[in-house]
Amino acid sequence: MTKRTNRCSLGLLGGLMAMAGAPLAAAELTVGIAGDLRSAIPAGSTADASLTMQQHAYEGLLTWKESGEVAPMLATELPKVSEDGTKYTFTLREGIKFHDGGDLTAEAVVGSWNHLLTEETGWPCRQYFNGAGSVEVTGIQATGPLEVTFTLANAAPAFMSQMARADCGEGGIMSPAVYENGETSKPIGTGPFMFDEIVPGQRNVLVPFPDYMARDEPMDGYAGKKEVLIDKLTFMVIPDSGAQFAALMSGETDVWSAINPSYSDQIDAADGYTVHSVAIPSISTMAFQTSKGPLANADLRKAVSYAIERTGMVDAILQGYGTVSSSIIPTSSEFARPEFADVFAYDPDKVAEMLKAANYDGEEIVVTTNKNYSSMYETGVMVQAFLAAAGMNARIEVMDFATQLPKYYSGDYQMMTWNYAPTLDPALILDRVTGNKDDTASKIWDTPEAIELINELLATPVEDRQPVYDKVQAQFAKDAPMLIWASSNATDAASDKVKGFTTWAGRKPRFWGVTVEE
Repeated sequence: MTKRTNRCSLGLLGGLMAMAGAPLAAAELTVGIAGDLRSAIPAGSTADASLTMQQHAYEGLLTWKESGEVAPMLATELPKVSEDGTKYTFTLREGIKFHDGGDLTAEAVVGSWNHLLTEETGWPCRQYFNGAGSVEVTGIQATGPLEVTFTLANAAPAFMSQMARADCGEGGIMSPAVYENGETSKPIGTGPFMFDEIVPGQRNVLVPFPDYMARDEPMDGYAGKKEVLIDKLTFMVIPDSGAQFAALMSGETDVWSAINPSYSDQIDAADGYTVHSVAIPSISTMAFQTSKGPLANADLRKAVSYAIERTGMVDAILQGYGTVSSSIIPTSSEFARPEFADVFAYDPDKVAEMLKAANYDGEEIVVTTNKNYSSMYETGVMVQAFLAAAGMNARIEVMDFATQLPKYYSGDYQMMTWNYAPTLDPALILDRVTGNKDDTASKIWDTPEAIELINELLATPVEDRQPVYDKVQAQFAKDAPMLIWASSNATDAASDKVKGFTTWAGRKPRFWGVTVEE
């Protein structure tokens, strides 16, 4: 009998416990996580591990519900928008404190956002607000003690979704100590937890923020009430999957975040542990460098895409915790069509046809990956093997993820394993990868037709987007800007004594509303 669970069963369990009045004692929770805290500013690193820790300490003006709907967090409500769509005015919640005791004010919000948008800060998400895409913020003013107005160059319907995106840390509001006084040793925000101890490469310890003011609405995605039920939250840095498994089984950790699925059967077989998995709006990919090197040739990119036997990859790497797909639109999205998933289905005849069209003459194709994240390493190994079997001269290049990360953002690669954080609005995955490389080197899909389509998508009301998504998918099939081999699942494992924990569509685990049964 399987112990795998999904959100529905966990939600039912939590509801039954609440109805029964079962007391849940406060306790300490230890989470095994593959990476370390890499920055003190919100999304200073977009690595999942760093973002997971930061989301417990930082909050933004806006956030996402699980449905992808934007909701207020530090703002009292959604902003007032001017008639011409260029001014967004936020009213801040009164009485909010930073972890260092300072007050949340309009001036603090202005300072925090100006710091993020200053080029010298190097914020990876600046590209979503500097005019490289559909949104260009031209000014941020404190228009009252608790009122902030953002001014845009032009009306941009995507502005609030961009501001709320979790892969950018919601543009979390920092204490002035972080951006004025050079306090870069730890995040200092307004969230339910605050950093207490940071030992690089070993652990990051968070404790409840005693002055935290939770919202009244029920917890929903990243929105609503964030109730702290534990005394200490420790993120233990364990890069090796075998060590992660051993730590969970020995009780050294209570949760293994983003497990290596090859251990799922062993965890399922162990008494007192459960694997939690759910489909998420994300894609498992290899990014192509389309502007230089051999993969600047679209026909060669298509040959690479047709050469991949995706079912074998999903079975071997994800142990079935994912869906075979070669579409840029996640299969969990309401806008995905079944035929999209097979656009680059494995086809040796198509490989030969595309290699001939590309005039391929044995040029070396370098596949870059890392060993820090097992699924990324295994992806690189299998893709290189498939390409070699198809007659391509492919070589694997393995490096530390800390080295790989800046290579991705500078575009310094040919092919690179890369899995995108889920965005609850799937249009933002497309926005993340599409744009002019001259403006943002990390962009992948840079044809004028693609850029125009994504801008059209972002400007279209959600309920009217299906025809635009259909055009996007057709353009993707023509351009083949990246190799996509699966639509992803989020998969975690936890001791059964952990109560209230759910794996969800946002992927990064949330530890408010969670406790440990003694």
